[in-house]
Amino acid sequence: MSEEIPLFRKYPKLRNIPWVSVINSPTPIHKMEETSKELNHKEIWVKRDDLSHEIYGGNKPRKYEFVFADILKKNKKRILTQGAIGTNHGLATTVHAKKYGLKTHLFLVEQKLSQHVRENLLCHHYFGARLKLMKSNFRRKLAIKARLLFDKKAYFVTTGASSPLGTLGFVNAAFEIKEQIDDGIIPEPDKIFVTVGSLATCAGLVLGLELVEAKTKVIGIGVTDPTWSSKKNTLDLAAKALALMRTKDSSIPNVSNELEKRLIVDHSYFGGKYGVPTKEAFEAIEIAHKDELKLEYVYTGKTLSGLLDYIRQEKISKDEIIVFWNSKSFADLAPYVKKTKYKDLPKGFHKFFDGTIKMKEEDH
Repeated sequence: MSEEIPLFRKYPKLRNIPWVSVINSPTPIHKMEETSKELNHKEIWVKRDDLSHEIYGGNKPRKYEFVFADILKKNKKRILTQGAIGTNHGLATTVHAKKYGLKTHLFLVEQKLSQHVRENLLCHHYFGARLKLMKSNFRRKLAIKARLLFDKKAYFVTTGASSPLGTLGFVNAAFEIKEQIDDGIIPEPDKIFVTVGSLATCAGLVLGLELVEAKTKVIGIGVTDPTWSSKKNTLDLAAKALALMRTKDSSIPNVSNELEKRLIVDHSYFGGKYGVPTKEAFEAIEIAHKDELKLEYVYTGKTLSGLLDYIRQEKISKDEIIVFWNSKSFADLAPYVKKTKYKDLPKGFHKFFDGTIKMKEEDH
């Protein structure tokens, strides 16, 4: 029920914002014992949003709790969204929309081919997405606009569901971790390290932590183009989410001017281009594996590499309590991949499997 989420417990008037249950919450939080030992750091913890759902977890489903509720309230039937052919967002949308009887239409552009990209493409099909390969971002934009114009049951979900509405999912996540602090599960953190990609995860945490008056600072590790995943854009999204909340409850304090000092966004670990592997990310993946965490090199590996470097460079004191927000799904997609043949996909996607396009190297 909607009244059970921490955000609504704190601000009951926000129950006027539609909400549906998508994730298993609260997600666990525990100490990274091996990583803490390796770095000789007192306390490094991990927030296990990778376990937010048994089929497809990660950070996306938190946003859908508000976005899907809005879709259902407006009696829409089809979700239009976009990404590259291996989009994690598109796959997460498809998986979770199915539960609510919503059909997902993915407008996709090409990206460098990898095994992960292939597997996601097969899963797009397995979970029922309608796939359309577009020749350019411009053509994709026109196609989506045209579809929205003529299909009154269609609803556009922005990349990563990173709208003000989707951001509320991570405002709630900050309230969730505050309850875990109050329950004695974790000491109040000094810093949270989180990926900055499509913005909403970081923006929601910054806003939520300000509203619960935590001492915690957020260090966002940028993994997308810095002109997009900037501190300014993150704060702008947080401010829009706050404005949305205050339309429902004017008693919520206007903290927009306080958010800037709670956030650092650092692109030092980006690698120069989205999705480019870094040796530091691969090292972080290996270290996390000792704590039985499964990371990847595009998002979470780079974020943890930033955390490791901050500690090694003594940008963080040894006695600070640090949380790594694990935002990538832990679920194993292999069973679904095995059940899907690439020739079942629309013909335009066959070139990604039949040898026409060479896979990139991912060795480290």
